[in-house]
Amino acid sequence: MCKKNFFVSLGVGVLLILGVFYGFHTKSSLDTNTQFVTVRFGYLPIVWNLPLYMAVEKGYFTEAKITPDLVQFQSPNQMIDAIMAGQLDFTAPGGPLGIPAIADYKDPGKMKIYAISGEESQDAIGVDIIVPTNSNINSLKQLKGKKFGIPAGTIQWRTIAREILAQNGLDMDKDLTVIELAPNIQVQAIASGQVDAMLALEPIPTVAVSKGVAKILIKAPDKFIADPMWVGAGVVSTKFIKDNSKLADAVITILNQSLEEVNADFDSSRQYLPKYTSLTADIVSSVPRIDYKIYKQIDQKTKESIKKFLDIFYKYKVVDGALDINNLLYSK
Repeated sequence: MCKKNFFVSLGVGVLLILGVFYGFHTKSSLDTNTQFVTVRFGYLPIVWNLPLYMAVEKGYFTEAKITPDLVQFQSPNQMIDAIMAGQLDFTAPGGPLGIPAIADYKDPGKMKIYAISGEESQDAIGVDIIVPTNSNINSLKQLKGKKFGIPAGTIQWRTIAREILAQNGLDMDKDLTVIELAPNIQVQAIASGQVDAMLALEPIPTVAVSKGVAKILIKAPDKFIADPMWVGAGVVSTKFIKDNSKLADAVITILNQSLEEVNADFDSSRQYLPKYTSLTADIVSSVPRIDYKIYKQIDQKTKESIKKFLDIFYKYKVVDGALDINNLLYSK
């Protein structure tokens, strides 16, 4: 072999070796273009999380080579605790808004809000107060001395309930008995008379009414506090953002696409609810819409509405200072 050919062969060999090394190095890196990666989502089985359900069912994560690991909770407090502990990467966009704000006030920097959910449009109703079908209760003031159900394990809904009742002349600690109920037992609780009334998130009111065990006492009672009312939020772990910034942004982009589709056509989006909630196909068309905003759409007017909600936690001494959503918003 001549000297020229030897060096050419040597050069090709070096390039091949570098190419093999680079190939192994690239494959071992976190790259959604070359391999599937798992992202952990916490959710409650409620209508509010529809954008996540739809993104999964329409294959948006699969297209991005992301495997969504959905972990169901019955308590929003536990879900936020899991985010704080690094056991989850995201919560669905219909998770609580107040609890992350409280958690961040007490132990800042563990999560960011990437989206909010609530009742902005006229036909958006995500929360109702329901009573048994045969109940003669027709006003909140008549709840005095009664048993009142609220979502379990959440300082958010306990405080919301406290403010709603106070605006109707009732002291939650003195005038009635509050019973916390997980979503999976709420319909049975109202049907059996375990409670005389219940503050419930969709789909519980729709399911209970469809079964003939309940009727609506007050639609969207949370609007006593703010109108529009934003009580839901999706959060992402800041550790996850730090370790996987491109992946975090890819997930949020997917969820943004999905929530825009839900906002644009909630009617056809309902089809994805039965798999993840207690709704059945024959009643899914009855469930009211929920509105969503990605972090970039949270303008000053929306922030002012959110502030009215968050101020109740200071009013009732859940925290000793004002809560500010600006500290929590995700930014790219």
